[in-house]
Amino acid sequence: MKLSVNLVTWNGAKYMPFLFDSLRKQTFTGWTLLVFDNNSNDNTVELIKKELSNFSVQFKVVENKTNLGFAGGHNQAFKASDAEYVLLLNQDMYLASDCLEKVVAFLDRHPEAAAASPRLMKWDFSVIPSVAEGSLTPDERDSSTSVGMTNGEHALFLQKSFTDQIDALGLKVYRNRRVVEQYAQQDWQSIGPKLLVDSQELMVFGVSGALPAFRMSAVKSVAYADGGIFDESYYSYKEDVDLAYRLAAAGYKSYVLLDAAAYHDRSVAGPKQGAAADASANKKRQSEPVKYHSYKNHLMTLYKNEYWQNFTLDFPWILWYELKKFAYFLLFDGKVLGGLKELFRQDLAKKRRLIKSQRKISWQEMRKWWN
Repeated sequence: MKLSVNLVTWNGAKYMPFLFDSLRKQTFTGWTLLVFDNNSNDNTVELIKKELSNFSVQFKVVENKTNLGFAGGHNQAFKASDAEYVLLLNQDMYLASDCLEKVVAFLDRHPEAAAASPRLMKWDFSVIPSVAEGSLTPDERDSSTSVGMTNGEHALFLQKSFTDQIDALGLKVYRNRRVVEQYAQQDWQSIGPKLLVDSQELMVFGVSGALPAFRMSAVKSVAYADGGIFDESYYSYKEDVDLAYRLAAAGYKSYVLLDAAAYHDRSVAGPKQGAAADASANKKRQSEPVKYHSYKNHLMTLYKNEYWQNFTLDFPWILWYELKKFAYFLLFDGKVLGGLKELFRQDLAKKRRLIKSQRKISWQEMRKWWN
């Protein structure tokens, strides 16, 4: 099989009818679906099985007894995949009908590419449930789609939920090693024409973990000792950054396909590119688990992936950035600093040695991503 689409779910019942609606409409047919549910306590699994009763591609559903997190769930799915390409699917996505087709075609044409992602746009999912509730009579609901709307209502409000705001066009890394979702919260109508002048593909440091597609042979070459593509000690958040570092250091290229689109209902939008004030405001909006895991995982990523030469050259910028974050958490959110204890419980030195052994480019070549 050409493509394995790996979906890891957790309490995502509200998205299932929409996600599967988009999957059912895909023009590309050479794919299989692997679903791993992380012990949801809502009716996510029930809805998935309902959707799969009318599904044309091969599928498999695994119900985990515990929540393995994003990293553990996708490692589990990755190890069960045997396709040429693997696509990691978030539950809060809606894919344009030609999304899979364009991603696979690009990877077929570009053997040097290890990763590709469609253009991710903001999906304003709140538009849909706010109008669906109470809008139909019982008889209308009986003849409606699975989300409680007539076909006409479904199409109308679905289209209204698709915005012109960019969710992410890949990952960008700064000299201080802050990594952001590139062009987040900017209007595609303003950014798109400028980018499309040069190419329909944008080479990036790495692709967002929301909807990345990987060449199986490439990610296997940078896998951890247990065969997983993600460090399971991360649990959730920043796994995509860690993998982006490893793929870049191994000499692989990553791209965002500007002519392919998918819509993402990100719970907390990332800060605008380069805006320090927005970054601070974004921290205040994040939940405690997001802040906790993001902070410790960022530090682990730095330790495992940095070339000592680059770290030395950029030390003042890195130190200033880390001191500001540490001071903020110390003053306003001390629980986040509890994650520092976990750093000493992980065998980071062993993982760093493995990553160094997988490198194919020099520290000078790596610097191009933040120079």
